[in-house]
Amino acid sequence: MRRSRICLLLLFFFLGACHGSEEERVRQTLNQRGEAFNKKDLSLYLSCFSRDYQDKDGDLAHLRRTIGAYFSNFDLIEYDYWDRSVQIDGETATAIQQFHLDVERGGKKIRHSGKEAFLLRKEGKHWKILKTL
Repeated sequence: MRRSRICLLLLFFFLGACHGSEEERVRQTLNQRGEAFNKKDLSLYLSCFSRDYQDKDGDLAHLRRTIGAYFSNFDLIEYDYWDRSVQIDGETATAIQQFHLDVERGGKKIRHSGKEAFLLRKEGKHWKILKTL
């Protein structure tokens, strides 16, 4: 009886640890996206997205054109986030966070602030953004 309780306890601990590491991988994808903004690195930015990406504005090709133009139009981009929450359900995850995006062109700075929500999908060992919500 005692042995089965210990095995059950170890199983719950193991499952919790696995879930925690998956959450960390989701966070890494979103952190990488933020780093890409700050570096204006289009390849790094796009590596965070699924090939199946689709949102209300378009697909991955549309995102590539839009963000590429965005990166080239601004002298400086500074992105920051906080208050991030992640919910994992099998092979999908939802992440919500607050953000500031400061952009500068010709010495003029503009700040965009708000809340972002993402649907991510596990693709192999990595989590990729499938859709913005």
